[in-house]
Amino acid sequence: MWAPLLETLPLLAAGALWQLQRGFRRRGRAKKAAIATATAATAVEPSPPLFGASAIDLRTLDITQPERFYLPDDSFEKLSDCFAIVEGTRLPLHIQLLASQAGVLRQLFVGQTDNDGVAGSSTGSQTTCELSSAFSGCTLTQALCFLRLIYSPDHATAGSLHAIRRHQTGLLAAVAGLAHRLDASSLLAKIEGYLQRFSGVANITQLLSMVQLAESCHLAGLADTCLSLLARQLAAAGPFWSEQVQHAQLAACSSDSLARLACKMAGCVHAGAFQPPKVHGVRRGLRGAAGGFTWMLPHFSRQRGRVTSPWVEVGGVEWRLKVWPQGDDAAGGTHLSAYLECNYAHAASTGLASVDAHYEFCFIDQSQEGLHYTVDCGKDLFTSTTQNWGKTRMMTLEELTRSDRSYLAGDQLAIRINIRVVPPASLEAAAAAAAAVVPVPHAAMLPGAA
Repeated sequence: MWAPLLETLPLLAAGALWQLQRGFRRRGRAKKAAIATATAATAVEPSPPLFGASAIDLRTLDITQPERFYLPDDSFEKLSDCFAIVEGTRLPLHIQLLASQAGVLRQLFVGQTDNDGVAGSSTGSQTTCELSSAFSGCTLTQALCFLRLIYSPDHATAGSLHAIRRHQTGLLAAVAGLAHRLDASSLLAKIEGYLQRFSGVANITQLLSMVQLAESCHLAGLADTCLSLLARQLAAAGPFWSEQVQHAQLAACSSDSLARLACKMAGCVHAGAFQPPKVHGVRRGLRGAAGGFTWMLPHFSRQRGRVTSPWVEVGGVEWRLKVWPQGDDAAGGTHLSAYLECNYAHAASTGLASVDAHYEFCFIDQSQEGLHYTVDCGKDLFTSTTQNWGKTRMMTLEELTRSDRSYLAGDQLAIRINIRVVPPASLEAAAAAAAAVVPVPHAAMLPGAA
């Protein structure tokens, strides 16, 4: 599972990754029932109050009158003494203001002034300074956002930078790239400060994007912060770390960053970062009786991809739950997906060629009312080729987040799985009787219940 990362790492990092993989294996042997994952601790998009109000309203950006977005008032246009053409649009600019904010532009002005002085001695005229080359490769929106923050430095607040980042994918990164290229060090420092704050609530995809930004803009401190956070989140996913990250994003990072990430992950693994979500209320359900367990899934809003419970023995067979909090690929982003998996290798070792079982999912309302949401999945046959049964659209996310229910109290989801394994000797009788799953009393579903 380490191949995607090894392909992009220098030889120096291979040893660190080997140690990291051994760490996962040692922890797996020490915890027989913990071959599961608590997916990367990714975060939901933070609300604006975390960074304060924005001083910039991007809805006012009118490409037919772009100068109104970045010039403080109309009089500035009349005082313009240079310009840039971006995507065919002429932008009026001001030499002294830009020179005070961007070192590269200052050098460009000095160079053009020297040339104009030589020409002026013979022609008695002065040419207008053009800065189009400084904005080459930029879109009009990117140039306008950069100019707004240059002309109004007090608008470069965390709230404004957060609004720019959310307005368009890659927009803030492009503004930071311009600030780095033109040596607008004050603006770049503010962007780095904002991203340092945002990294604490960023998900894995966002952290990887920030690592790439930090590399391109030579922001060593930001890169180190993001790599440390990435290492913790990926290490917390245990052997399923590769399901939490897009390999294309890893490949886009430098080999140096990947080597540092591997070393940081190794340190997190040895420190015990991988802790599978725990189960409670286990009932073994022997000799055809109903059994089951309750699985507590923490940090629900931060979960992305698949989350897997530890193996639990019920009815003489090992089972685990596989849940996609935001839905799997077929759920359309509107439903939670959940499946019950049979450990067929374990069942086969006890002489079972297949396992017939009734089962139901119960999503627990953790309030005193206890209005639980139950999905009876009936009976299915678990075999070597079909080890998972469940539903792609198990429960709508709208239902799950209802304000009059407490399915997600404390950002924690409690799932009760009730299972009754049909004894092999009585398959026909069980089919005729169609015995229903006997659920555990609601009071016994949550931890600490008597």
